[in-house]
Amino acid sequence: MNSWKLLLFIVLTLLVVSACGEEDKTTKTKEIKIPNIEEYQSIYAQGVNEEGVGTDDTRKTITNQQTIHTFIEKVNLMEVIKPKSEEEAENMKELDNQGNYIIALSKSKDINGKSYKMYFMKDGTVFFQNPVKSEMTYISAQQNNALYEEVRELLDIQF
Repeated sequence: MNSWKLLLFIVLTLLVVSACGEEDKTTKTKEIKIPNIEEYQSIYAQGVNEEGVGTDDTRKTITNQQTIHTFIEKVNLMEVIKPKSEEEAENMKELDNQGNYIIALSKSKDINGKSYKMYFMKDGTVFFQNPVKSEMTYISAQQNNALYEEVRELLDIQF
């Protein structure tokens, strides 16, 4: 009888311990689809200076349609994940550092029209706006330094 109690105790202990484990480490990825890709008329790029302030010298508007389409081709359908809120908050602080950029696709020739935003970090991480909501919901599944450099070159970002 005691051996049954001991066996039952061990099985229940293992069950409780396994149920209290950390959350699933596998992260589901999906492809981000930038909405209405044919409607964008400009790209707005904003960086910061040495003091972490965005100025006229650290912003640029691109209206060349070929450049806009090439940019969209580079980032559209990228594999993304939903970041943990702590990770997202920590990375948002990095926008105040030189080399990180807010890039917005706008449906008008200036940023006043409806836009779709992305944050490009110098470590190769890209944050994407949710295509339905106006919040930053997705982060690139992989850091891609080559893409970061390609985008800087394509958009001729010198700041």
